[in-house]
Amino acid sequence: MRGLVPIRASAAFGVALAVMSAAPTHAQERRDLLLAADSLLGQGDSAAARLALADAVKAAPTSAAAWNARGVLAWRMARAEDRVGYMKRVANDTLLRIADSSLSRAVKLAPDEPRYLVDLGRFDLTSNSASTRGRASDLFEHALLIARKRNDSLAIASASDEMGMTWWRHYVDRADKSIYSYIIKNEHDRSFARDPRSIAYFVDNEMIRTASQDWSGQVEYLKASEYFNDAVVFDPDDISAFRHQIMLLADRKRWIEVQHASLLRLSAHPKDPWAWLGVGMSAHRLRDPAGAEAAFDSAIKMMTPSMRATLDRITRVISPKDSAALSRLPQEDQDEDAKMYWVLADPLWTTPDNEDRNEYLSRVVFAELRYSVEEFHIHGADTDRGEVYVRYGPPPAVIAFPPDPKKQGETHTYVLWWYTQDETFLFKELPTYSIANLEPDDKRELQRLRDTIPVSYTNVGDRVMVDSIHVQLVRFRAGEDSGDVFVAAALPVGRMIEQVDLARGAVDVSISALTWHGVPVFRRNIHEDLNFATADPVEVRAWRTRLHAGSFLYRVEALQPDARRGARAASRIDVVGQTGFGLSDLLVADQVTPRTASSARWSDFLIAPNLGATKKGHPFALLWETYGLTPANGNDKYRVTVTVQRQQKGGFGDFVAKIVGGISGAVGLSASGQDRVSLTFPREVPASPVGVDFVTLDLGQAPPGHYIISVDVTDLVSNVTTRQLSSVLVYE
Repeated sequence: MRGLVPIRASAAFGVALAVMSAAPTHAQERRDLLLAADSLLGQGDSAAARLALADAVKAAPTSAAAWNARGVLAWRMARAEDRVGYMKRVANDTLLRIADSSLSRAVKLAPDEPRYLVDLGRFDLTSNSASTRGRASDLFEHALLIARKRNDSLAIASASDEMGMTWWRHYVDRADKSIYSYIIKNEHDRSFARDPRSIAYFVDNEMIRTASQDWSGQVEYLKASEYFNDAVVFDPDDISAFRHQIMLLADRKRWIEVQHASLLRLSAHPKDPWAWLGVGMSAHRLRDPAGAEAAFDSAIKMMTPSMRATLDRITRVISPKDSAALSRLPQEDQDEDAKMYWVLADPLWTTPDNEDRNEYLSRVVFAELRYSVEEFHIHGADTDRGEVYVRYGPPPAVIAFPPDPKKQGETHTYVLWWYTQDETFLFKELPTYSIANLEPDDKRELQRLRDTIPVSYTNVGDRVMVDSIHVQLVRFRAGEDSGDVFVAAALPVGRMIEQVDLARGAVDVSISALTWHGVPVFRRNIHEDLNFATADPVEVRAWRTRLHAGSFLYRVEALQPDARRGARAASRIDVVGQTGFGLSDLLVADQVTPRTASSARWSDFLIAPNLGATKKGHPFALLWETYGLTPANGNDKYRVTVTVQRQQKGGFGDFVAKIVGGISGAVGLSASGQDRVSLTFPREVPASPVGVDFVTLDLGQAPPGHYIISVDVTDLVSNVTTRQLSSVLVYE
């Protein structure tokens, strides 16, 4: 089998060498050799590819294209190696030496070929030596000069893009300087960051600094912009140039220009995920949530699986403990959990977009653009800066501190990100490398925050203000495989319309239920036009529905769209298909009224909900259903005990409970006690699979507080008792 390797290799490269002799341009020679090498690598035959390129340089020792192809291949293979273990490290270093010598040889043989100069410059950028990296800019500049003389558009674009990155690195080293950069003598001293006067002045004047004609790094920024624009113009297909262009624009919050550049690329490359991501990020920052969500959805559909795994993973915004638990699940369950995470994270389902997800994706895209270091294959979102940015958003203030000239050998720049008086992060940045790491104390602070506050979206300027809604949920049986649900909600309309300068306005109310896989099972929407002058501070709304047995997530929401104020409640509904003797949940209401004298089920009643809260001295109603009583002589015979108990015992004085309405045989019953009162009465009714009972209770002058309500039903035929609990709040 080993003897077949050179045969296969020579066949592939025989074609390439033949093409070289027939079309002796450097670009074509280089392309053909790399295509042949890629073909072998695609078959998993890296050894054959190396041998074939070695044969190519032996066959044509003065062929710059062969040497360049050999160097590029060795470089690619070295980058693919994992630096683990001594032997692999030796193999990796050997490949890098081959790459270095071969790329350098190609430039010596063809010193005026811009592509070879760019390849060598890119290779030099991967060096840990600052002097070696420093040579790269000269190579790029020379390549650009030659490419322009030849009017070689692709070479101009490639060299311009690299020149743009050269100037960009200079800009990064000079950016974010302010008066604080020079008057603060110890960047580790955060006392100035806790001074609300100084930092508030700095934050308040950020827009002025951004719009000013003179800011730190301006010259370098504009030079980088010029080169990136040239690269895009000369090669509109170059994805690297496009990414660098929108990176530069996003850094200065030039969102309209990011959007324009992204849409321009989309017109030629409608399936480019990065173009869609640029549209999504800019639309979100320009407060177009629907446009942002649509663009992000398109981007995700266009991504490769590896790109999607890098950019769209919830481990970036959940705690390490939750990340570890998630990683232990099968992939299918991980995908389901990620889907439900964003469903639950959506502030309001009433709005068509998910503001938090849009913000998350915008942060990840920015971090990938701004903090990636391509020559070292570092993803920006995986860096320290990227993690802080994705979790906590753009910092309100960034202050860079130049190296202290008094400290010999000090070359690092320190960059402070200020979020609040208590939360700042200090990064140590390596000049010209665009690499920054958190200082040790700040690293520990980030680890603490990841456990306690794994993500925050407080920077979202147009975020809907979300209040809470008090909800009452009561379940009744509807069959072996389903249940009926009554939901009442107290909408804080008064707070939602506070300071809204409108006489009338809309309030959108909805209730939704989903399975834990995100499948909708129930939704009701109400669009109301309210007179704000006469609207009650709390408006109560109620719904009835039937659900099949299962566990569901539900939400009740309200939104006042003009003020962008909303409210929500969320919890779970467990509907269990039950048979046999038992009780429904207890429905506590302001009043229940049977529609007819023969009302046989809870649904036959008119219900005025109070969500389990009643004013002191005001009676309230209690309704329940009993199932599966054992009939005797055509009747159901049972005993009911209603108990009212203070949640906190030891109150002053007795209180009285009296039945003042409902079951005729129970009306007039009363009892008193200090902490607990029970009222018991018998019932005999025609036999039925379901019986509905209700009473109206008056607690008189019972002191305000929480009371536990229990109903015990004893089947007098089978002598079995069942109990159900609820509660009521008595308020002044």
